[in-house]
Amino acid sequence: MPFIKVDMTAEAIELQEMFKNDPEAREEFHQYELAHRETARLEQEELELRNRLVEFRKERNITQKDIENRTGMTQQAISRLETSKDTTPTLKTLIKYAEAMNCVLVPQERMAN
Repeated sequence: MPFIKVDMTAEAIELQEMFKNDPEAREEFHQYELAHRETARLEQEELELRNRLVEFRKERNITQKDIENRTGMTQQAISRLETSKDTTPTLKTLIKYAEAMNCVLVPQERMAN
């Protein structure tokens, strides 16, 4: 089945027209957009954290096998933690992973966008 090219600008204009006279629907769509943006932001931050942890591990020449030996996590679980978009590691798992590299997860003030 071929992909259908969708003109997102036309779609947005059509939605705006639909919601013009329906404040309740407009607000509901606005809330949906906000939630969608927040989800995308959180996914990006999660990806950045995972990438930083992998970078940290590699800078110190620590292998996934080393992490496995130090944490009891399987190599498969470590690989999923580092690369998978389909899993969300728990805070406990992230702390255990970080501790295996002798590092800590530290809250940091967000830079203004």
